[in-house]
Amino acid sequence: MSSTHVCAHTFHRAHLLSAAAIFLIPSFAAHANELPGKERENAASTRQAAIKKTPEQSSRNTSKQLGAHVRTGAAIPISSNAAERLVVTAMRTPQRIQDVPASVSLITRQDIERRMSSTLADVINRLPDADMAGGARTEGQIPEIRGFNGRDIILLVDGARRNADNGFAGFQTPLYIDPAFVQSVEVVMGAASTLYGSGSMGGVMSIKTLEAKDLLAPGRKWGAELDGGYQSANENAKGAAKVYGKWGKFDGLLAYAGQSFGPISLGGGQKLSPNNGTSNSALLKLGYDITDWIRVDFGQSFYYIENYRPANAQAQKFTVYNLSTKTYIPYYRQTGTRQDDSNIHLTTKDSHGKEDGRLTLYRSKMTSWYGPFIKTSIVGETQTLETYGADIQKIFRENFGYLGSHMFVVGANYYRDINHTLQKNGQGGGTIPDGQQQVYGFYGSDEIKLPYGIVLTPSLRYDRYNTFGSGSSTSTSGAILPKITLAWHPNRNWMVYLSWGKNYRAPTIQETNMNYTITPNSYYFLPNNNLIPESARTYEGGFSYNKSGLFSRKDHALVRATGFYEDATNLIQLSVVGHHWSPLYKRNEINYQYTNIQHATRYGIELRATYNIENINLGVSYSHLRVRDANTGANLLAQPDKVAADASYTFPKIGLTATYNLTAVEAQDYDSTIARRRPGYMLHDILFDWQMPGKPWRVNFAVTNLTNKTYYMYKSIASNNDVPEIGRSVRFNISYKF
Repeated sequence: MSSTHVCAHTFHRAHLLSAAAIFLIPSFAAHANELPGKERENAASTRQAAIKKTPEQSSRNTSKQLGAHVRTGAAIPISSNAAERLVVTAMRTPQRIQDVPASVSLITRQDIERRMSSTLADVINRLPDADMAGGARTEGQIPEIRGFNGRDIILLVDGARRNADNGFAGFQTPLYIDPAFVQSVEVVMGAASTLYGSGSMGGVMSIKTLEAKDLLAPGRKWGAELDGGYQSANENAKGAAKVYGKWGKFDGLLAYAGQSFGPISLGGGQKLSPNNGTSNSALLKLGYDITDWIRVDFGQSFYYIENYRPANAQAQKFTVYNLSTKTYIPYYRQTGTRQDDSNIHLTTKDSHGKEDGRLTLYRSKMTSWYGPFIKTSIVGETQTLETYGADIQKIFRENFGYLGSHMFVVGANYYRDINHTLQKNGQGGGTIPDGQQQVYGFYGSDEIKLPYGIVLTPSLRYDRYNTFGSGSSTSTSGAILPKITLAWHPNRNWMVYLSWGKNYRAPTIQETNMNYTITPNSYYFLPNNNLIPESARTYEGGFSYNKSGLFSRKDHALVRATGFYEDATNLIQLSVVGHHWSPLYKRNEINYQYTNIQHATRYGIELRATYNIENINLGVSYSHLRVRDANTGANLLAQPDKVAADASYTFPKIGLTATYNLTAVEAQDYDSTIARRRPGYMLHDILFDWQMPGKPWRVNFAVTNLTNKTYYMYKSIASNNDVPEIGRSVRFNISYKF
């Protein structure tokens, strides 16, 4: 490595650490400035009263507070109440985010609205150890958590699994959902197989869509909202309409959203073209309170995107070999994806108003197609992946005195994937032969609250899968997955935890059955019926510090830190397994196949901190990850070090909030696959959110990638092209509430 590179590398790392330090200092400050005398007593009594509230009461109060801020357009202060937002995904039960013994992030509706996001990648890329890599085109983006991607991450929409396993779309995101419909996103970093089963080696991304109760103002029976916006970088025009209401025990929401987009302006001024298309989506949510303790919900969503682009969404240009002219010609094609979701939820509550049971039934169907290119031998293809599933959960709460209070969670999951591929010439097969996979599991956990603030949570799960279909033999396997978590709350400000667990993932239909050739280079993708499940042992520990009144009565600080180590075996990865002689090109061409890597390790840290005082909000996160082949010592795919920081100020009299975002990413110069390495970069965004108090109008304005930086995200495992990310973008959005 040259001295110039070393200096640049060191300089960039200094930038990362400096950014983190600036925002972390207030949160780690000493308690020297706590309130004196009677003021301290009054504040303490107020806080003590808040502790006595049930989680449901706290949630309702927080929701009312958040709703008021949304209506006035003011910034949501992360005060002691707002910071106690409840998350569910990590432990399957509602918990304050600072009390969760796991690394978890929460993206709120306000986060999405302020960034005027046309895709969820916009907000996910600001989380520690989580990214949507794979290029500027939506269809090429790949979810990554702690170096895992694809089916190593469980994606949930309203509790229903979104699986993707259709050709190269198996690398791509099944997050086909318009951000206009999203209420929140919970991201659990790290394995969660004990509670969620096969596929959560990297983590869980859980999306909650809007409901009428999320939008209705207090005392209102109905409401409506119109909004529209534009983003300059991809010529993106978008609009949405929502109507919602409550009639006795019924409530409902109907929403529509549409977008159009064109060529993408990349960093430095380069154009990514062609990239023309439209998307249309709709959402229907209905709910009925059968009694005060029983509720049923129904959801139906539809999303359709159609575009014209290169055959490889991650490529700037793509060519194929024309057999008649014996020349390479550009290969652009019309593509489309349709996502349909249906789900039914039945929830029950106990006599204290706490949820104690849930049944979820769902169906998810994703159909992707591309048209034929008449000047080549390539035909079009339609691939459909349909998922049927069920999830049932029951919660029992008991207090055994000196033996502690117990919250037992027991449940079962089942889903079935059905893959079907049809070529445009009417022939079956295609990239993946037809096949099916079914997975079912049973789980139980017990959260035991003991004296001295100790919380012990043992969990156990049994999972079993069966894969069968055309071109493959039937494969069946099962696994017993234990996990134990120990948390200690020495006082109401601190939480320290340790956990150990075993995780696994079954091979998918694609990985087992994929069997096709890609032109022009005649790459062969071979099936592998001998794949065995991935497994891993994960060790994790961390702490959270949560305090109001750190420097004054009106401030709040929250700090969370996580460290982890994972020992994985039989990781499934697309590998080069040999070569074959091509008579057409008169050379050896590559054979690819999904194989098992015997032994790999990964370790890292994740830090988050916020500090809020009156109208000032500060936040910062930092992540560090390394993944190695334990047998060869080679560094494997991993996100580079990243710092995301933000600072905002609210002018309450005029309802204006100004925000500055910084994203600083270290160079990825350690991957043993040199083609995946990337230089570091730093991005700057400014955002404005304005709504006059009491007025129905809301205006958002932003400039992202302010300096028009030319940068490349680290190369994902599926990427094979060097395309810069999106450049400077001016964003504008206006909404009106009736």
